[in-house]
Amino acid sequence: MQNTFKRFSVFAGFALLLAVLVGNGLLTRREIGAQLESQERLAETRDFLLELEKTESLLKDAETGQRGFLYTGDARYLEPYHLARKEIDAHLDQLMRLTKERPREQSSIVELRALEQVKMGEIEQTIALYNAGHPDDARALVLSSYGLLTMEHFRQVIDRVEQEEAALESVRFAEYRNMVRRTIASIYLASVLATFGLVLLAYYILREMSLREKHAYAIREREEWFRTTLTSIGDAVIVTDQSGRISFLNPVAEALTGVDADSAKGRNISQVFPIFDELTGATVENPVTKVVSEGKVVGLANHSVLKHSDGYLIPIEDSAAPIRDDKGNLIGVVLVFRDVTNERKSQDLLRKSEKLAAAARLSATVAHEINNPLEAVGNLIYLAKASSGASPEIVKSLSIAEQELERVAHITRQTLGFYRESNEARRVELQPLIESVLRLYSNKLSSKNIRVEQDFAQCPPMLGVPGELKQVVSNLVSNAVDAVSPNGKIRLRTQAVENHNGGRIQLVIEDDGPGVAPEHRARIFEPFFTTKKEIGTGLGLWVTKEIIERHGGTITVSSPDGNGSAQGATFVIDLPCNPDREPEPPLAQPI
Repeated sequence: MQNTFKRFSVFAGFALLLAVLVGNGLLTRREIGAQLESQERLAETRDFLLELEKTESLLKDAETGQRGFLYTGDARYLEPYHLARKEIDAHLDQLMRLTKERPREQSSIVELRALEQVKMGEIEQTIALYNAGHPDDARALVLSSYGLLTMEHFRQVIDRVEQEEAALESVRFAEYRNMVRRTIASIYLASVLATFGLVLLAYYILREMSLREKHAYAIREREEWFRTTLTSIGDAVIVTDQSGRISFLNPVAEALTGVDADSAKGRNISQVFPIFDELTGATVENPVTKVVSEGKVVGLANHSVLKHSDGYLIPIEDSAAPIRDDKGNLIGVVLVFRDVTNERKSQDLLRKSEKLAAAARLSATVAHEINNPLEAVGNLIYLAKASSGASPEIVKSLSIAEQELERVAHITRQTLGFYRESNEARRVELQPLIESVLRLYSNKLSSKNIRVEQDFAQCPPMLGVPGELKQVVSNLVSNAVDAVSPNGKIRLRTQAVENHNGGRIQLVIEDDGPGVAPEHRARIFEPFFTTKKEIGTGLGLWVTKEIIERHGGTITVSSPDGNGSAQGATFVIDLPCNPDREPEPPLAQPI
Protein backbone atom coordinates (compact mmCIF):
# COMPACT_ATOMS: atom_id res chain seq x y z
CA MET A 1 0.00 0.00 0.00
CA GLN A 2 2.87 2.37 0.89
CA ASN A 3 4.68 1.68 -2.40
CA THR A 4 1.46 2.31 -4.32
CA PHE A 5 1.06 5.67 -2.55
CA LYS A 6 4.65 6.61 -3.37
CA ARG A 7 4.22 5.76 -7.02
CA PHE A 8 0.97 7.74 -7.13
CA SER A 9 2.73 10.72 -5.50
CA VAL A 10 5.49 10.66 -8.10
CA PHE A 11 3.04 10.42 -10.99
CA ALA A 12 0.90 13.19 -9.51
CA GLY A 13 3.91 15.43 -9.11
CA PHE A 14 5.01 14.88 -12.69
CA ALA A 15 1.43 15.44 -13.91
CA LEU A 16 1.22 18.71 -12.01
CA LEU A 17 4.55 19.89 -13.42
CA LEU A 18 3.44 18.89 -16.91
CA ALA A 19 0.19 20.82 -16.47
CA VAL A 20 2.11 23.90 -15.33
CA LEU A 21 4.47 23.70 -18.30
CA VAL A 22 1.67 23.09 -20.82
CA GLY A 23 -0.42 25.92 -19.38
CA ASN A 24 2.56 28.23 -19.42
CA GLY A 25 3.27 27.21 -23.01
CA LEU A 26 -0.28 28.04 -24.10
CA LEU A 27 -0.23 31.33 -22.21
CA THR A 28 3.15 32.25 -23.66
CA ARG A 29 1.99 31.37 -27.16
CA ARG A 30 -1.04 33.61 -26.78
CA GLU A 31 1.04 36.49 -25.39
CA ILE A 32 3.63 36.14 -28.15
CA GLY A 33 0.86 36.17 -30.76
CA ALA A 34 -0.49 39.36 -29.25
CA GLN A 35 3.01 40.82 -29.22
CA LEU A 36 3.46 40.01 -32.89
CA GLU A 37 0.17 41.72 -33.73
CA SER A 38 1.14 44.75 -31.67
CA GLN A 39 4.54 44.77 -33.30
CA GLU A 40 2.94 44.69 -36.76
CA ARG A 41 0.72 47.63 -35.83
CA LEU A 42 3.76 49.49 -34.53
CA ALA A 43 5.61 48.72 -37.76
CA GLU A 44 2.61 50.01 -39.78
CA THR A 45 2.74 53.26 -37.85
CA ARG A 46 6.45 53.67 -38.55
CA ASP A 47 5.93 52.79 -42.22
CA PHE A 48 3.15 55.39 -42.37
CA LEU A 49 5.45 58.10 -40.93
CA LEU A 50 8.18 57.10 -43.39
CA GLU A 51 5.78 57.30 -46.34
CA LEU A 52 4.64 60.74 -45.15
CA GLU A 53 8.22 61.90 -45.01
CA LYS A 54 8.96 60.54 -48.50
CA THR A 55 5.81 62.20 -49.94
CA GLU A 56 6.71 65.58 -48.44
CA SER A 57 10.32 65.22 -49.60
CA LEU A 58 9.28 64.43 -53.18
CA LEU A 59 7.01 67.50 -53.35
CA LYS A 60 9.71 69.74 -51.85
CA ASP A 61 12.28 68.44 -54.33
CA ALA A 62 9.86 69.00 -57.21
CA GLU A 63 9.30 72.62 -56.10
CA THR A 64 13.07 73.18 -55.73
CA GLY A 65 13.70 71.73 -59.19
CA GLN A 66 10.98 73.98 -60.65
CA ARG A 67 12.66 77.12 -59.33
CA GLY A 68 16.07 76.01 -60.46
CA PHE A 69 14.74 75.40 -63.98
CA LEU A 70 12.93 78.73 -64.16
CA TYR A 71 15.99 80.69 -63.08
CA THR A 72 18.59 78.79 -65.12
CA GLY A 73 16.71 77.17 -67.98
CA ASP A 74 18.69 73.99 -67.34
CA ALA A 75 16.39 70.96 -67.84
CA ARG A 76 18.43 68.89 -65.41
CA TYR A 77 16.76 70.77 -62.57
CA LEU A 78 13.46 69.11 -63.59
CA GLU A 79 14.68 65.61 -62.68
CA PRO A 80 13.19 65.84 -59.11
CA TYR A 81 9.91 67.02 -60.67
CA HIS A 82 9.78 64.06 -63.05
CA LEU A 83 10.64 61.70 -60.20
CA ALA A 84 7.85 63.19 -58.06
CA ARG A 85 5.30 62.79 -60.84
CA LYS A 86 6.27 59.15 -61.21
CA GLU A 87 6.42 58.14 -57.51
CA ILE A 88 4.30 60.49 -55.38
CA ASP A 89 0.98 58.87 -56.27
CA ALA A 90 2.36 55.44 -55.29
CA HIS A 91 3.33 56.80 -51.86
CA LEU A 92 -0.12 58.34 -51.39
CA ASP A 93 -1.71 55.03 -52.37
CA GLN A 94 0.46 53.27 -49.78
CA LEU A 95 -0.67 55.79 -47.15
CA MET A 96 -4.29 54.99 -48.03
CA ARG A 97 -3.63 51.26 -47.63
CA LEU A 98 -1.92 51.75 -44.26
CA THR A 99 -4.91 53.75 -42.94
CA LYS A 100 -7.71 51.63 -44.40
CA GLU A 101 -9.17 51.05 -40.91
CA ARG A 102 -8.79 54.69 -39.80
CA PRO A 103 -11.28 56.98 -41.61
CA ARG A 104 -9.92 60.15 -40.02
CA GLU A 105 -6.40 59.61 -41.34
CA GLN A 106 -7.78 58.59 -44.74
CA SER A 107 -9.63 61.91 -45.06
CA SER A 108 -6.32 63.66 -44.39
CA ILE A 109 -4.65 61.58 -47.09
CA VAL A 110 -7.41 62.54 -49.53
CA GLU A 111 -6.75 66.17 -48.64
CA LEU A 112 -3.02 65.67 -49.20
CA ARG A 113 -3.68 64.11 -52.60
CA ALA A 114 -5.79 67.10 -53.63
CA LEU A 115 -3.13 69.57 -52.46
CA GLU A 116 -0.44 67.53 -54.23
CA GLN A 117 -2.38 67.67 -57.48
CA VAL A 118 -2.84 71.43 -57.13
CA LYS A 119 0.86 71.95 -56.44
CA MET A 120 1.98 69.65 -59.24
CA GLY A 121 -0.46 71.43 -61.58
CA GLU A 122 1.04 74.78 -60.62
CA ILE A 123 4.56 73.44 -61.27
CA GLU A 124 3.49 71.94 -64.60
CA GLN A 125 1.87 75.25 -65.61
CA THR A 126 5.01 77.28 -64.90
CA ILE A 127 7.14 74.82 -66.86
CA ALA A 128 4.74 74.99 -69.77
CA LEU A 129 4.82 78.84 -69.73
CA TYR A 130 8.62 78.81 -69.69
CA ASN A 131 8.83 76.34 -72.54
CA ALA A 132 6.28 78.41 -74.52
CA GLY A 133 8.60 81.41 -74.37
CA HIS A 134 6.93 83.25 -71.45
CA PRO A 135 9.51 82.96 -68.69
CA ASP A 136 8.40 86.17 -67.03
CA ASP A 137 4.84 84.88 -66.71
CA ALA A 138 6.17 81.62 -65.27
CA ARG A 139 8.29 83.46 -62.72
CA ALA A 140 5.36 85.74 -61.84
CA LEU A 141 3.22 82.70 -61.16
CA VAL A 142 5.93 81.30 -58.88
CA LEU A 143 6.27 84.61 -57.04
CA SER A 144 2.54 84.78 -56.44
CA SER A 145 1.19 83.45 -53.17
CA TYR A 146 -0.78 80.69 -54.86
CA GLY A 147 1.98 78.04 -54.87
CA LEU A 148 3.29 79.14 -51.47
CA LEU A 149 -0.11 78.85 -49.79
CA THR A 150 -0.67 75.44 -51.36
CA MET A 151 2.69 74.18 -50.10
CA GLU A 152 2.12 75.62 -46.61
CA HIS A 153 -1.30 73.99 -46.49
CA PHE A 154 0.29 70.69 -47.59
CA ARG A 155 2.89 70.93 -44.80
CA GLN A 156 0.22 71.75 -42.20
CA VAL A 157 -1.73 68.62 -43.14
CA ILE A 158 1.49 66.57 -43.03
CA ASP A 159 2.37 67.94 -39.57
CA ARG A 160 -1.15 67.24 -38.26
CA VAL A 161 -1.11 63.68 -39.54
CA GLU A 162 2.41 63.09 -38.18
CA GLN A 163 1.37 64.31 -34.72
CA GLU A 164 -1.66 62.03 -34.72
CA GLU A 165 0.41 59.07 -35.92
CA ALA A 166 3.19 59.79 -33.38
CA ALA A 167 0.61 59.75 -30.59
CA LEU A 168 -0.75 56.47 -31.94
CA GLU A 169 2.79 55.10 -32.08
CA SER A 170 3.35 55.96 -28.41
CA VAL A 171 0.14 54.19 -27.43
CA ARG A 172 1.01 51.11 -29.47
CA PHE A 173 4.57 51.00 -28.10
CA ALA A 174 3.32 51.19 -24.52
CA GLU A 175 0.85 48.41 -25.30
CA TYR A 176 3.63 46.27 -26.82
CA ARG A 177 5.91 46.86 -23.81
CA ASN A 178 3.16 45.82 -21.39
CA MET A 179 2.62 42.62 -23.36
CA VAL A 180 6.34 41.83 -23.18
CA ARG A 181 6.32 42.37 -19.44
CA ARG A 182 3.35 40.07 -19.00
CA THR A 183 5.01 37.38 -21.10
CA ILE A 184 8.24 37.59 -19.10
CA ALA A 185 6.33 37.50 -15.83
CA SER A 186 4.38 34.41 -16.89
CA ILE A 187 7.58 32.64 -17.99
CA TYR A 188 9.33 33.47 -14.72
CA LEU A 189 6.37 32.36 -12.65
CA ALA A 190 6.05 29.07 -14.50
CA SER A 191 9.82 28.52 -14.30
CA VAL A 192 9.87 29.14 -10.55
CA LEU A 193 6.94 26.76 -10.00
CA ALA A 194 8.47 24.12 -12.26
CA THR A 195 11.87 24.46 -10.58
CA PHE A 196 10.35 24.18 -7.14
CA GLY A 197 8.40 21.11 -8.20
CA LEU A 198 11.45 19.52 -9.80
CA VAL A 199 13.52 20.15 -6.67
CA LEU A 200 10.88 18.48 -4.52
CA LEU A 201 10.60 15.54 -6.91
CA ALA A 202 14.38 15.23 -7.20
CA TYR A 203 14.74 15.26 -3.42
CA TYR A 204 12.06 12.64 -3.07
CA ILE A 205 13.52 10.41 -5.80
CA LEU A 206 17.11 10.74 -4.54
CA ARG A 207 16.01 9.88 -1.01
CA GLU A 208 14.25 6.76 -2.27
CA MET A 209 17.30 5.81 -4.36
CA SER A 210 19.58 6.27 -1.37
CA LEU A 211 17.42 4.00 0.75
CA ARG A 212 17.42 1.31 -1.93
CA GLU A 213 21.19 1.57 -2.53
CA LYS A 214 21.86 0.74 1.10
CA HIS A 215 20.41 -2.72 0.50
CA ALA A 216 22.04 -3.45 -2.89
CA TYR A 217 25.50 -5.04 -2.92
CA ALA A 218 26.25 -4.13 -6.57
CA ILE A 219 25.37 -0.48 -6.00
CA ARG A 220 27.59 -0.35 -2.87
CA GLU A 221 30.52 -1.80 -4.87
CA ARG A 222 30.14 0.78 -7.65
CA GLU A 223 29.74 3.57 -5.11
CA GLU A 224 33.03 2.57 -3.46
CA TRP A 225 34.74 2.53 -6.85
CA PHE A 226 33.57 6.08 -7.67
CA ARG A 227 34.37 7.32 -4.15
CA THR A 228 37.99 6.16 -4.36
CA THR A 229 38.37 7.52 -7.88
CA LEU A 230 37.04 10.96 -6.95
CA THR A 231 39.12 11.01 -3.76
CA SER A 232 42.37 10.22 -5.64
CA ILE A 233 41.74 12.43 -8.68
CA GLY A 234 44.48 14.85 -9.68
CA ASP A 235 45.23 16.13 -13.14
CA ALA A 236 44.93 13.03 -15.27
CA VAL A 237 43.19 9.82 -14.18
CA ILE A 238 43.27 6.31 -15.59
CA VAL A 239 41.25 3.50 -13.95
CA THR A 240 41.95 -0.19 -14.62
CA ASP A 241 40.58 -3.47 -13.39
CA GLN A 242 42.63 -5.92 -11.31
CA SER A 243 44.33 -7.30 -14.45
CA GLY A 244 45.49 -3.90 -15.73
CA ARG A 245 42.80 -3.49 -18.41
CA ILE A 246 41.70 0.14 -18.79
CA SER A 247 38.10 0.99 -17.97
CA PHE A 248 38.22 4.79 -17.71
CA LEU A 249 40.27 7.82 -18.86
CA ASN A 250 39.44 11.42 -18.06
CA PRO A 251 39.96 14.16 -20.68
CA VAL A 252 43.32 15.25 -19.23
CA ALA A 253 44.62 11.69 -19.49
CA GLU A 254 43.39 11.55 -23.09
CA ALA A 255 45.36 14.72 -23.89
CA LEU A 256 48.59 13.55 -22.22
CA THR A 257 48.54 10.03 -23.68
CA GLY A 258 47.10 10.98 -27.07
CA VAL A 259 44.57 8.11 -26.85
CA ASP A 260 40.82 8.71 -26.58
CA ALA A 261 38.80 6.93 -23.91
CA ASP A 262 36.75 4.79 -26.29
CA SER A 263 39.75 3.26 -28.03
CA ALA A 264 41.63 2.83 -24.73
CA LYS A 265 38.95 0.79 -22.97
CA GLY A 266 39.90 -2.85 -22.62
CA ARG A 267 43.55 -2.29 -23.57
CA ASN A 268 46.44 -3.05 -21.24
CA ILE A 269 47.77 -0.08 -19.29
CA SER A 270 51.30 -0.51 -20.73
CA GLN A 271 49.97 0.08 -24.26
CA VAL A 272 48.33 3.39 -23.42
CA PHE A 273 50.66 4.56 -20.65
CA PRO A 274 54.26 3.73 -21.77
CA ILE A 275 56.80 5.33 -19.40
CA PHE A 276 60.59 5.52 -19.57
CA ASP A 277 63.55 6.79 -17.57
CA GLU A 278 64.33 10.31 -18.80
CA LEU A 279 68.09 9.89 -18.29
CA THR A 280 68.70 6.35 -19.57
CA GLY A 281 65.72 5.81 -21.88
CA ALA A 282 65.05 2.44 -20.23
CA THR A 283 61.46 1.25 -19.75
CA VAL A 284 60.11 1.95 -16.25
CA GLU A 285 57.92 -0.57 -14.45
CA ASN A 286 54.30 0.50 -14.72
CA PRO A 287 52.90 1.61 -11.33
CA VAL A 288 49.63 -0.23 -11.98
CA THR A 289 51.54 -3.51 -12.12
CA LYS A 290 53.24 -2.69 -8.83
CA VAL A 291 49.94 -1.89 -7.15
CA VAL A 292 48.43 -5.18 -8.32
CA SER A 293 51.44 -7.14 -7.06
CA GLU A 294 51.98 -5.23 -3.78
CA GLY A 295 48.44 -4.14 -2.99
CA LYS A 296 49.41 -0.69 -1.79
CA VAL A 297 49.80 2.89 -3.02
CA VAL A 298 52.97 3.42 -5.08
CA GLY A 299 54.57 6.46 -6.70
CA LEU A 300 56.54 6.89 -9.90
CA ALA A 301 60.33 7.11 -9.82
CA ASN A 302 62.00 10.47 -10.43
CA HIS A 303 62.93 11.47 -14.01
CA SER A 304 60.08 9.48 -15.54
CA VAL A 305 58.62 10.51 -18.87
CA LEU A 306 55.42 9.48 -20.66
CA LYS A 307 55.58 8.76 -24.38
CA HIS A 308 52.71 10.45 -26.18
CA SER A 309 51.06 8.56 -29.05
CA ASP A 310 52.69 11.11 -31.42
CA GLY A 311 56.12 10.08 -30.18
CA TYR A 312 57.25 13.01 -28.00
CA LEU A 313 58.05 12.62 -24.30
CA ILE A 314 56.30 14.39 -21.40
CA PRO A 315 57.89 14.53 -17.92
CA ILE A 316 55.33 13.37 -15.36
CA GLU A 317 54.79 12.61 -11.72
CA ASP A 318 52.19 10.06 -10.68
CA SER A 319 50.80 7.80 -8.03
CA ALA A 320 48.67 4.66 -8.19
CA ALA A 321 46.24 3.44 -5.55
CA PRO A 322 44.25 0.20 -5.22
CA ILE A 323 40.46 0.15 -5.45
CA ARG A 324 38.89 -2.33 -3.02
CA ASP A 325 35.38 -3.57 -2.36
CA ASP A 326 33.74 -3.62 1.07
CA LYS A 327 35.39 -6.98 1.78
CA GLY A 328 38.89 -5.65 1.09
CA ASN A 329 39.35 -7.43 -2.22
CA LEU A 330 41.32 -5.62 -4.93
CA ILE A 331 38.94 -4.82 -7.81
CA GLY A 332 40.95 -2.22 -9.72
CA VAL A 333 43.64 0.48 -9.72
CA VAL A 334 43.35 4.25 -10.07
CA LEU A 335 46.37 6.00 -11.62
CA VAL A 336 46.73 9.75 -11.09
CA PHE A 337 49.49 11.68 -12.91
CA ARG A 338 50.30 15.19 -14.07
CA ASP A 339 52.54 17.02 -16.52
CA VAL A 340 55.53 18.58 -14.72
CA THR A 341 57.10 20.28 -17.75
CA ASN A 342 56.66 23.75 -16.24
CA GLU A 343 58.12 22.60 -12.93
CA ARG A 344 61.16 21.22 -14.75
CA LYS A 345 61.61 24.55 -16.52
CA SER A 346 61.37 26.39 -13.20
CA GLN A 347 64.00 24.09 -11.73
CA ASP A 348 66.26 24.68 -14.75
CA LEU A 349 65.87 28.44 -14.34
CA LEU A 350 66.70 28.12 -10.65
CA ARG A 351 69.83 26.13 -11.46
CA LYS A 352 70.87 28.71 -14.04
CA SER A 353 70.33 31.49 -11.49
CA GLU A 354 72.54 29.66 -9.02
CA LYS A 355 75.21 29.19 -11.71
CA LEU A 356 75.02 32.89 -12.57
CA ALA A 357 75.40 33.80 -8.90
CA ALA A 358 78.44 31.52 -8.64
CA ALA A 359 79.87 32.97 -11.85
CA ALA A 360 79.33 36.48 -10.49
CA ARG A 361 81.20 35.65 -7.29
CA LEU A 362 84.01 34.01 -9.27
CA SER A 363 84.25 36.93 -11.72
CA ALA A 364 84.39 39.40 -8.84
CA THR A 365 87.23 37.41 -7.27
CA VAL A 366 89.12 37.21 -10.57
CA ALA A 367 88.59 40.92 -11.21
CA HIS A 368 89.93 41.73 -7.77
CA GLU A 369 93.05 39.63 -8.34
CA ILE A 370 93.90 40.94 -11.81
CA ASN A 371 93.18 44.63 -11.19
CA ASN A 372 96.67 45.47 -9.86
CA PRO A 373 98.55 43.52 -12.58
CA LEU A 374 96.46 45.33 -15.20
CA GLU A 375 97.57 48.69 -13.83
CA ALA A 376 101.18 47.56 -13.93
CA VAL A 377 100.87 46.39 -17.54
CA GLY A 378 99.23 49.69 -18.43
CA ASN A 379 102.17 51.61 -16.94
CA LEU A 380 104.65 49.45 -18.86
CA ILE A 381 102.79 50.09 -22.14
CA TYR A 382 102.85 53.82 -21.39
CA LEU A 383 106.61 53.72 -20.79
CA ALA A 384 107.15 51.66 -23.94
CA LYS A 385 105.21 54.18 -26.03
CA ALA A 386 107.27 57.05 -24.56
CA SER A 387 110.62 55.41 -25.30
CA SER A 388 112.69 57.15 -27.99
CA GLY A 389 113.49 54.00 -29.96
CA ALA A 390 109.89 52.91 -30.62
CA SER A 391 108.89 52.97 -34.29
CA PRO A 392 105.49 54.43 -35.38
CA GLU A 393 104.15 50.94 -36.13
CA ILE A 394 105.07 49.77 -32.63
CA VAL A 395 103.57 52.91 -31.06
CA LYS A 396 100.35 52.30 -33.04
CA SER A 397 100.19 48.67 -31.88
CA LEU A 398 100.92 49.74 -28.29
CA SER A 399 98.08 52.31 -28.52
CA ILE A 400 95.64 49.60 -29.61
CA ALA A 401 96.87 47.36 -26.81
CA GLU A 402 96.43 50.25 -24.37
CA GLN A 403 92.82 50.75 -25.53
CA GLU A 404 91.99 47.06 -25.14
CA LEU A 405 93.73 46.96 -21.77
CA GLU A 406 91.65 49.93 -20.66
CA ARG A 407 88.52 48.03 -21.75
CA VAL A 408 89.59 45.02 -19.67
CA ALA A 409 90.26 47.29 -16.72
CA HIS A 410 86.87 48.90 -17.25
CA ILE A 411 85.22 45.48 -17.07
CA THR A 412 87.08 44.54 -13.88
CA ARG A 413 86.11 47.81 -12.22
CA GLN A 414 82.51 47.25 -13.26
CA THR A 415 82.59 43.80 -11.71
CA LEU A 416 84.00 45.14 -8.46
CA GLY A 417 81.38 47.89 -8.40
CA PHE A 418 83.91 50.71 -7.76
CA TYR A 419 84.00 52.34 -11.23
CA ARG A 420 81.52 55.09 -11.89
CA GLU A 421 83.11 57.69 -14.18
CA SER A 422 83.45 55.43 -17.25
CA ASN A 423 79.88 54.24 -16.87
CA GLU A 424 78.66 57.71 -17.75
CA ALA A 425 77.07 57.83 -21.19
CA ARG A 426 78.56 60.13 -23.83
CA ARG A 427 78.35 60.71 -27.56
CA VAL A 428 79.76 57.76 -29.48
CA GLU A 429 80.56 57.54 -33.21
CA LEU A 430 79.71 53.98 -34.13
CA GLN A 431 81.81 53.67 -37.31
CA PRO A 432 85.23 54.45 -35.70
CA LEU A 433 84.32 52.12 -32.81
CA ILE A 434 83.61 49.24 -35.25
CA GLU A 435 86.81 49.94 -37.19
CA SER A 436 88.87 49.80 -33.97
CA VAL A 437 87.39 46.35 -33.21
CA LEU A 438 88.25 45.14 -36.72
CA ARG A 439 91.83 46.33 -36.28
CA LEU A 440 92.02 44.34 -33.09
CA TYR A 441 90.97 41.16 -34.94
CA SER A 442 93.00 41.90 -38.08
CA ASN A 443 95.55 39.15 -37.43
CA LYS A 444 92.88 36.53 -36.79
CA LEU A 445 91.01 37.63 -39.92
CA SER A 446 94.16 37.45 -42.00
CA SER A 447 95.11 34.01 -40.68
CA LYS A 448 91.77 32.59 -41.93
CA ASN A 449 91.79 34.79 -45.06
CA ILE A 450 88.35 36.13 -44.12
CA ARG A 451 87.01 38.92 -46.31
CA VAL A 452 85.34 41.75 -44.39
CA GLU A 453 82.80 43.89 -46.26
CA GLN A 454 81.87 47.23 -44.72
CA ASP A 455 78.83 49.24 -45.70
CA PHE A 456 78.55 52.17 -43.30
CA ALA A 457 75.85 54.71 -44.06
CA GLN A 458 75.99 58.21 -42.64
CA CYS A 459 74.79 57.83 -39.01
CA PRO A 460 74.49 60.42 -36.25
CA PRO A 461 76.39 59.94 -32.98
CA MET A 462 74.55 58.05 -30.28
CA LEU A 463 74.44 58.28 -26.51
CA GLY A 464 76.13 55.28 -24.86
CA VAL A 465 79.01 53.83 -22.86
CA PRO A 466 81.89 53.36 -25.34
CA GLY A 467 83.53 50.45 -23.51
CA GLU A 468 80.31 48.46 -23.35
CA LEU A 469 79.40 49.14 -26.99
CA LYS A 470 82.87 48.07 -28.03
CA GLN A 471 82.43 44.87 -26.04
CA VAL A 472 79.16 44.19 -27.93
CA VAL A 473 80.77 44.58 -31.35
CA SER A 474 83.82 42.61 -30.24
CA ASN A 475 81.68 39.67 -29.02
CA LEU A 476 79.71 39.49 -32.27
CA VAL A 477 82.78 39.87 -34.53
CA SER A 478 84.63 37.22 -32.51
CA ASN A 479 81.69 34.80 -32.87
CA ALA A 480 81.52 35.49 -36.62
CA VAL A 481 85.27 34.85 -37.01
CA ASP A 482 84.93 31.55 -35.14
CA ALA A 483 81.87 30.56 -37.24
CA VAL A 484 83.08 31.15 -40.79
CA SER A 485 85.40 28.79 -42.58
CA PRO A 486 88.75 29.85 -44.13
CA ASN A 487 88.20 32.17 -47.13
CA GLY A 488 84.82 33.05 -45.69
CA LYS A 489 83.10 36.42 -45.55
CA ILE A 490 81.81 38.76 -42.84
CA ARG A 491 79.70 41.80 -43.66
CA LEU A 492 79.08 44.78 -41.37
CA ARG A 493 76.66 47.53 -42.28
CA THR A 494 74.97 50.42 -40.51
CA GLN A 495 72.05 52.63 -41.35
CA ALA A 496 70.15 55.44 -39.69
CA VAL A 497 66.40 55.20 -39.12
CA GLU A 498 64.45 58.38 -38.43
CA ASN A 499 61.74 58.54 -35.78
CA HIS A 500 60.14 61.04 -33.39
CA ASN A 501 62.80 60.50 -30.70
CA GLY A 502 65.88 61.62 -32.59
CA GLY A 503 66.42 58.55 -34.76
CA ARG A 504 67.86 55.08 -34.33
CA ILE A 505 70.96 53.29 -35.61
CA GLN A 506 70.80 49.78 -36.96
CA LEU A 507 73.93 47.63 -37.02
CA VAL A 508 73.85 44.35 -38.98
CA ILE A 509 76.60 41.72 -38.70
CA GLU A 510 76.33 38.85 -41.21
CA ASP A 511 78.52 35.83 -41.85
CA ASP A 512 78.45 32.89 -44.26
CA GLY A 513 79.08 30.25 -41.61
CA PRO A 514 76.84 27.31 -40.73
CA GLY A 515 74.22 29.61 -39.19
CA VAL A 516 72.12 29.06 -36.08
CA ALA A 517 69.98 25.93 -36.00
CA PRO A 518 66.23 26.60 -35.57
CA GLU A 519 66.14 24.66 -32.30
CA HIS A 520 68.91 26.90 -30.87
CA ARG A 521 67.53 30.34 -31.79
CA ALA A 522 65.14 30.54 -28.85
CA ARG A 523 68.00 29.87 -26.40
CA ILE A 524 70.92 31.61 -28.10
CA PHE A 525 70.87 34.54 -25.62
CA GLU A 526 70.46 32.37 -22.49
CA PRO A 527 73.36 32.33 -20.00
CA PHE A 528 75.68 29.28 -20.25
CA PHE A 529 74.11 28.12 -23.52
CA THR A 530 76.75 27.61 -26.20
CA THR A 531 77.19 25.73 -29.45
CA LYS A 532 80.99 26.01 -29.33
CA LYS A 533 81.29 22.98 -27.03
CA GLU A 534 84.52 23.10 -25.03
CA ILE A 535 85.73 26.52 -26.33
CA GLY A 536 82.60 28.49 -25.41
CA THR A 537 81.40 29.78 -22.04
CA GLY A 538 77.83 30.60 -23.05
CA LEU A 539 78.08 34.12 -21.56
CA GLY A 540 79.16 36.27 -24.54
CA LEU A 541 75.77 36.68 -26.23
CA TRP A 542 73.99 36.89 -22.89
CA VAL A 543 76.25 39.80 -21.83
CA THR A 544 75.81 41.36 -25.28
CA LYS A 545 72.01 41.30 -24.97
CA GLU A 546 72.18 42.72 -21.43
CA ILE A 547 74.36 45.65 -22.58
CA ILE A 548 72.12 46.44 -25.58
CA GLU A 549 68.97 46.37 -23.46
CA ARG A 550 70.61 48.68 -20.90
CA HIS A 551 71.14 51.11 -23.79
CA GLY A 552 67.44 50.89 -24.70
CA GLY A 553 68.03 48.77 -27.81
CA THR A 554 67.22 45.31 -29.13
CA ILE A 555 69.14 42.44 -30.73
CA THR A 556 67.73 39.67 -32.94
CA VAL A 557 69.23 36.73 -34.77
CA SER A 558 68.09 35.02 -37.96
CA SER A 559 69.39 32.29 -40.19
CA PRO A 560 68.02 30.83 -43.46
CA ASP A 561 66.36 27.44 -43.11
CA GLY A 562 67.82 26.07 -46.32
CA ASN A 563 69.61 22.78 -46.84
CA GLY A 564 72.97 24.28 -47.83
CA SER A 565 76.04 23.76 -45.70
CA ALA A 566 76.76 27.51 -45.42
CA GLN A 567 73.55 29.18 -44.38
CA GLY A 568 75.01 32.05 -42.39
CA ALA A 569 73.81 33.97 -39.35
CA THR A 570 72.59 37.56 -39.19
CA PHE A 571 72.59 39.60 -35.97
CA VAL A 572 70.63 42.87 -36.08
CA ILE A 573 71.20 45.47 -33.37
CA ASP A 574 68.83 48.41 -33.07
CA LEU A 575 69.98 51.28 -30.82
CA PRO A 576 68.38 54.69 -30.12
CA CYS A 577 70.46 57.79 -30.79
CA ASN A 578 68.74 59.65 -27.93
CA PRO A 579 67.20 57.14 -25.49
CA ASP A 580 64.48 58.29 -23.10
CA ARG A 581 66.90 57.62 -20.25
CA GLU A 582 70.65 57.17 -19.97
CA PRO A 583 72.06 53.62 -20.20
CA GLU A 584 71.91 51.79 -16.90
CA PRO A 585 75.14 50.65 -15.24
CA PRO A 586 75.54 46.90 -14.68
CA LEU A 587 74.26 45.54 -11.38
CA ALA A 588 77.61 44.82 -9.68
CA GLN A 589 77.92 44.37 -5.92
CA PRO A 590 80.94 45.91 -4.16
CA ILE A 591 83.45 43.42 -2.78
